[in-house]
Formats: sequence, C-alpha cells, structure tokens
Amino acid sequence: MSMEALDQTAGRHPPLPCTIVTGATSGIGRALAVELAGAGVPVIAIGRNRDELGALAAHSGLVTTYAADLSEIDRLPALVARIVSEHPDVGCLINNAGIQNDLRLDDASCNAAIIRREVDINLVAPMVLTQLLLPQLQGRRQAWIVNVTSGLGYAPKRTAAVYSATKAGLHLFTRALRVQMAGATVRVVEAVMPLVDTPMTAGRGVGKVSAAHAAHQLIEGLRAGEHDIRIGKARWLPWLQRWAPRVLDRILQRD
Repeated sequence: MSMEALDQTAGRHPPLPCTIVTGATSGIGRALAVELAGAGVPVIAIGRNRDELGALAAHSGLVTTYAADLSEIDRLPALVARIVSEHPDVGCLINNAGIQNDLRLDDASCNAAIIRREVDINLVAPMVLTQLLLPQLQGRRQAWIVNVTSGLGYAPKRTAAVYSATKAGLHLFTRALRVQMAGATVRVVEAVMPLVDTPMTAGRGVGKVSAAHAAHQLIEGLRAGEHDIRIGKARWLPWLQRWAPRVLDRILQRD
C-alpha cells in the first residue's frame, strides 16, 4: 500500500510531523529518512558520518542534517536546543541509532570503554534525547516518541550481551514512558526489529529483511496508530517468549 493510500485509510490519525531520525546515515535510519522525506515529511537526520549526511541532504531538500556522536552525552542538550530553535515544528523522535560489538565479555579486546560507549549510544542517549525533547513534544496536539528495539531484547545472543541488555532496557523504558504519558498527547511507540540486512549484521544470520522493508513497516505502523510495531519475524516474539522460550533462545542464538 502506498503512503498516500495509507494516509487516506488511516483516517483519524494525523500525518507525521517534522521527524528526528538518529543513526540516519546507514541501515534502517537512512531508509527511514529517505522514505519519510519521499512522503513529504521534513526530516532531521542525525549521524556521525558527515559525507553520508551530505549525500542524504542532497537526496532531498526536506532533509536537514546534524553531525553528532550520541555517545557524547554531555553535548546532547546543546544539540537538542539547536534543533528545537531551528525547527520549532518538530513533533516526532525516532531513536534508531545503535551499535553492536559482537564479542564476549571475556574476549581480550573487551574493556570498560567499549561497554560504556555501547550502553551510551543504545540506551542512555535515547533516554536523554527523550527527556530533553519532552517539553517540545508535550506542547503539540500530537507527537511521537519511537524507540527501535530488537528481538535480542527478549532473548540474548551470547556474543552480544551488552547489546542485548541495552535493547531490553530500551524496551522497558518504552513501557515505563508509556505509563508516564498516559492521557497525554505524546504517543510512545516501540518498533521491534527482526534481523535486518544492515552493515551492523553483515556476514551473519539468514532470512534477513531489507532495511527499506523494515523502515516502511515502521512508518506504516505509525500511520496506522500502532503502539507496538513488530516487524517480520518479530511479530512472533511475545508468543514464543510466553509459550516456547527455549525455542526463542535457540532461534536468536543461531543468528
């Protein structure tokens, strides 16, 4: 279904406003930025790679880019203040950025700095960005906070203990924030991803969905007013977690 047709069938759900996408230079984030801009949604793209940000801006005049390293938590207040000042119409935050260090804690290359960076980018930054943007979002008639999580937040992978923990934390943070925002105009959404074909997953797993497909399904879910968007095989996670947890463990360990 096209974005235009989806808008018409969604009916009661308003169009998406100016949207922040973190991790916008690669994978799902880039696909989100491209599809949103293609549907006429102004996009604020945040990423570290300045060359890729430039290419994204050249792709569409609706994309505005901001170079930032989300592991630098102390710099986030200034970043958000600048974005809100320059884009007072911002009404949606998609916390998509994430890194995965595919190694065990007893690996010789693992250290505190690596762990801290992964936790900061995957979990602390989404929390801080959300907290900083809430005054802006709460002032709108309708706003969205979207946290992109993973099946590994439901069952861990042995070589991605930190990543799995951050996604589990982001899942629970989303639920807690949804409780806090009950009755408010801010919709809190979790988008649970299966194994997606991105640079982060290169060389592992089978049966991946494309980044473009994952992004399209996420946007369709937002347009349809969903609060829990489970993409592809991730739609089976709640059932497997409840009725066949050992099967779920085996599936995710295989990936």
